[in-house]
Parts: sequence; C-alpha cells; structure tokens
Amino acid sequence: MPSNRRILVAQTGAAACLMAMATSAQAHTAAKEVGDFYAGFLHPVTALEHVLPLLALGLFVGQQGHRATAALLVFSLMLMLGAASALWLPAMPYVGLLNILSAVLLGGLVAAAWRLPIALVQGLAVVFGLSHGFANGTAVAGAIKPYLFIPGVGVAGLIVPAWAMVATDFVLRQKAGWMHIAVRVAGSWIAAIGILVLATSGRAILNA
Repeated sequence: MPSNRRILVAQTGAAACLMAMATSAQAHTAAKEVGDFYAGFLHPVTALEHVLPLLALGLFVGQQGHRATAALLVFSLMLMLGAASALWLPAMPYVGLLNILSAVLLGGLVAAAWRLPIALVQGLAVVFGLSHGFANGTAVAGAIKPYLFIPGVGVAGLIVPAWAMVATDFVLRQKAGWMHIAVRVAGSWIAAIGILVLATSGRAILNA
C-alpha cells in the first residue's frame, strides 16, 4: 500500500507538471543575446512543440535499431531546408498544429513499440523535419543572420534526438524487462503532453 501511494503521488505530480508545461507551449524566444547560431540552437530546445518531438524521434529511432539511424541526419537536413524555406515562402497555416501532432504520433509509436519499414521512418523524418524547420525559420527577423541561425537549428535537431536514441539503445540492451517498458511509458507520456497542449492551447496554435 505505501508503494501504491508513492506511485499515486508521483503520477499526480507528473500530471501537474504536464499541465503547467502545456499552458506555456508557445512561450519561448530566439534568445538573440547569445548570438545567432546559439539562438538557432536554443529556439527548438526551449519550445515544447519542438523539443517533445525531438525527444520522441530519438526514442523512436532507438527502438528501430541501427538501420534507422540515418533518419536523424535526414531530419536535421530537412530542419535546415524547412527553416530556409520560411525566409521566402508565405506563412503556412496549421504548421504549429502539425508539429504538436508529431509529438502525439511519434510518442504513440514509441508506446506501441512497432518496428516500421525504413522508408516510412525516413518519410516521417522528412515531413516533420520540414514542418518543424519552417516553424523555427519564422523566428528569423530583424538583425538575425539566417546563415548562422539555421545551422544552429539543424545542430539542435541532430544532437537532441541523437542523445535520446543513444539512451534508448542503451536501455533496450539491458536484460531488465521493466527498462524496456520504461521507454514505452516515456513515449506514452510524450503523447499525453502533446494531447494536453492541444487541449489547452489548440485554438491559440491554430490562430498563430
């Protein structure tokens, strides 16, 4: 019974944190004072709508095995291409919604622990790389130098998922079955946060 109480307390605290995070999904800045490259690096990692899918992608690729590792490089390249396209393309509706849905979808795939065809893994990396890149590229304004900001975004889009992938690969190599389940639980929590963001900030995202 005491252990059940501890679990309940932990779940309640986690839920409270998720709700607090969900309400601040749009609250991030380009952090221009650190320099354009680092501003580009920090922009996706300080935004819930971007960092959740980055982590989920790393978990997902880690589950798929070494055959899917190239998807991270594809994602990073598409991030930079998407960010560059935002400099000359008009604003695209529903990009923010697509980015949140990517967290729900990728988190759900991690929770399901399905092994997908490599072409589908690469396809997800292309689509979500372009959408997240475009959203980050819209932050390029004023004196920000695109040729520094955009590579920063691309590096963040490679390092964060790669870290999650390496951690996932390490966990899945362990014999303890509960560690394998923990990866799936992490995916379910990411999907849950994405759903909470949609529930609490969906209208603001659509109007952005």
